[in-house]
Amino acid sequence: MRPLPWRAPALGLLVLTAAVAALGAYTTPAKAALGVACPSPTSRAFAPWSDFAYYSYAPNGGFESGSTGWSLSGGAKVVGGNSPFYTHGKGERYSLSLPGGSSATSPPMCISLFSSKMRFFAANSGSSTSRLKVQVIYQGGVGGILSLVTKTLGLSDFGYITAGRAWQPSPAIGMLSGTLPLLTTSVQFRFVPADASGAWLMDDVYLDPLMHW
Repeated sequence: MRPLPWRAPALGLLVLTAAVAALGAYTTPAKAALGVACPSPTSRAFAPWSDFAYYSYAPNGGFESGSTGWSLSGGAKVVGGNSPFYTHGKGERYSLSLPGGSSATSPPMCISLFSSKMRFFAANSGSSTSRLKVQVIYQGGVGGILSLVTKTLGLSDFGYITAGRAWQPSPAIGMLSGTLPLLTTSVQFRFVPADASGAWLMDDVYLDPLMHW
């Protein structure tokens, strides 16, 4: 996975934002009234791979309800065949196909202070050099300001993963703005094959909503 770039001006902005926030009340991520899903961090889905953080399952994160809540384009579609790990539930049957030129954006979900990473499961039957870009999109509040600043400074909140034909857990996708998503209403994840040679499958999308020390 490509490491997320970091520069001093952005760090200064984050520290300043934290100081301002400390003067006011901290808002909880309970935004269900806004139509944003707020699942509980109850799953240690990646414990078999020595990641013992508690994760929240993304809304329709396993595509068992088809494409409901997801925004798909360029030939992305729900197909038969599940990740063999069944981290969310036995008997699940579907995953998402992402050919070259396609994209998929998840439904919005709650994010809380110190959200640090997200993970999912993936396989790629295309070129072994193909990469899948994973972008974190913040909505509202300071998330919008950080998006503008990171764009201006040439920073990005995303990572690239590679995978083989066999299903495997993705690396943890770090969240550059995720350490301070103050007043942010929700977060979404966008998945885009970086080139036309990939034939990606993905399943079971999770967010680690808290920093675990």
